[in-house]
Amino acid sequence: MENKIAIIYGTRPEFLKVYPIILECSRRKINFITINTGQHTNLVTEMEKIFKFSPDYCLKVQNSNYNNTDLVASLLNNLSIILKKEKFNKVIAQGDTFTVLASSMMSFLEKIDFYHVEAGLRTNNIYKPFPEEYNRRVTSITTTFNFAPTNKAKLNLLSENIPKSKIIVTGNTIIDLLKHIIKTKKIKIKKGNKVLITAHRRENIGENLTNICKAISDLAKENPKIIFYWSLHPNPEVSSQVKKNFIGKSENLKLIESLNYVENVKLMSECLLLISDSGGIQEEAPTLKKKILILRDETERPEVLDCGCGVLVGSDINKIKKEFYNELNSTIDNKFINPFGRGDSSKKIINKIIKMN
Repeated sequence: MENKIAIIYGTRPEFLKVYPIILECSRRKINFITINTGQHTNLVTEMEKIFKFSPDYCLKVQNSNYNNTDLVASLLNNLSIILKKEKFNKVIAQGDTFTVLASSMMSFLEKIDFYHVEAGLRTNNIYKPFPEEYNRRVTSITTTFNFAPTNKAKLNLLSENIPKSKIIVTGNTIIDLLKHIIKTKKIKIKKGNKVLITAHRRENIGENLTNICKAISDLAKENPKIIFYWSLHPNPEVSSQVKKNFIGKSENLKLIESLNYVENVKLMSECLLLISDSGGIQEEAPTLKKKILILRDETERPEVLDCGCGVLVGSDINKIKKEFYNELNSTIDNKFINPFGRGDSSKKIINKIIKMN
């Protein structure tokens, strides 16, 4: 049977991280199809347009009336229908969303190979983040091959009795994309008078987000020469809460609509400091030589702490403000090794899949 790969994604971060793999498969003329599950329809479609890419299948599994169980059931059903039509025998998926969980479950039940990109991230708290920690742990159990972005991720998998022969450290594919964009868009990394803030995770909605807003508001008032850009998340529950907290605040605190990836990279490249609960921004900070205050109590990317790029501040007002001033004028050692790779992760991933044929 001829090998045929299905590359499956459903959210904005997933698309960004599998897109370099798609480019590598195209370059090598590998037999593959792409499936956008539609878990985050508008956000992903916007990214596809920016990169002038059209998937072979674009599903619409998301429904405002769905709970998590309904979403997983819809994903499994729709992916199974495509499998019967396309008869692919290998699946690549990235990360820790319900799209990844369903893709791995389908692969196991249909006895086809599943390759997990960005495998082995852990907080070791099943409820933080929810449901991502559960999704990635369950996915690892039946994965044919795990592409771990770092050595720590590999150690996490080994501690869970995943065979060493089924793990390879590749780096993170977001660095492939980031370096590609910096080069093609001729983005210069500099230190301006800007700070970028993003916050969207479930655990921060509510009181935590209110505290974060208070801390940022205080910092803006105390630092009138610095422009604080808060990039609003498309989730209306998040954006409405942020807007409510910032009515009539400092002129140097600007609420901006969610940026596309290229715009976001450009803004980050000009910042003094990043403040975010985003996993993706934690990975991008070392390449951009930026410090990041992580608006979380735990991170599945401890490498960003170890390399000196990041510090955990959670939603504690005093800690956010204290670490802001600690990190504001500090710099990253130019001799440090980027813990997330050199930008050749996609080649390593496809090399291994081809070798396993």
